[in-house]
Amino acid sequence: MMLRQLQYFHTVVRTGSFTEAAEECFISQSAISQQIKALENDLGVKLLIRENRSFHLTEAGEYLYQKSGQILEDFERIKNETIKIGCGSQNVLRLGYLKSYSGKELLNAVLEYNDIFPDTQVHIQNGNHEALYHLLNSNQLDLVLNDQRRAFSDKYVNFNLFQASFFLVIHEKHPMSSNPFFEPQMLNEIPIILIASKEQQEAEQDYYQNALGLGNTYIFAENHEEARLLVAGNRGVMIEEEFQGNHHNMDFAKKIPLMRYGTQMTKPYCLFWKVENDKEKIQRFAKILKSKFA
Repeated sequence: MMLRQLQYFHTVVRTGSFTEAAEECFISQSAISQQIKALENDLGVKLLIRENRSFHLTEAGEYLYQKSGQILEDFERIKNETIKIGCGSQNVLRLGYLKSYSGKELLNAVLEYNDIFPDTQVHIQNGNHEALYHLLNSNQLDLVLNDQRRAFSDKYVNFNLFQASFFLVIHEKHPMSSNPFFEPQMLNEIPIILIASKEQQEAEQDYYQNALGLGNTYIFAENHEEARLLVAGNRGVMIEEEFQGNHHNMDFAKKIPLMRYGTQMTKPYCLFWKVENDKEKIQRFAKILKSKFA
């Protein structure tokens, strides 16, 4: 029995909904259903019985839910204390950034920050929006450079940085490369290249397809270099956002604005950190990064 499966089970029961539990755990509804099924297979018993869009717990499921709550609370406390001890021995700033971000602002900010605080180690990792949100929420990161996809929460400091403009990078030999601009409906028959790890592909496709209304077919790349190679092979178009120094450097491709109702599409980027972690060094880094975007 995996601890993660037990956490998913608890969330489903607590929320009373597979859909709400999936949103809270930042995975798809089908994935959380599969994990509950795997937990049942591992235990060899039925934990809940579905009835149309609702469910009820079996006697075994009720027992597991009641008895495992304290275990999960204890684990969360142990995990947070372990992180605190591990970081307490050295001055560390744990920073996350969006995998699709490709500008130089963050690099320049880290260099300036390190000049001001030479004794502080900046630990950096990337991920998609939901992965970063989870890492911040679970205290595994101190602050994250992320795009805004949900309403601001008063649990976090929501520090606005920049409105990134959308472009499409398309091979110059593509039949539509002469277009002065693209609109969302023009992408329905063109594969869109997104940058995401295998674990994050479903969430990224859902955002671009359902939240932004862009395209029907997607090709995924693990990083920017792989995405550029896909453009070079004329496999699809790559969505790129305007940042300092993120010129695509592809002589074989064109960069064309993505418009909606006559206005170029944009996406807000912010720094997020927990209110209780609102410390001077984090505030200083935020101001430095803001100056790089300005």
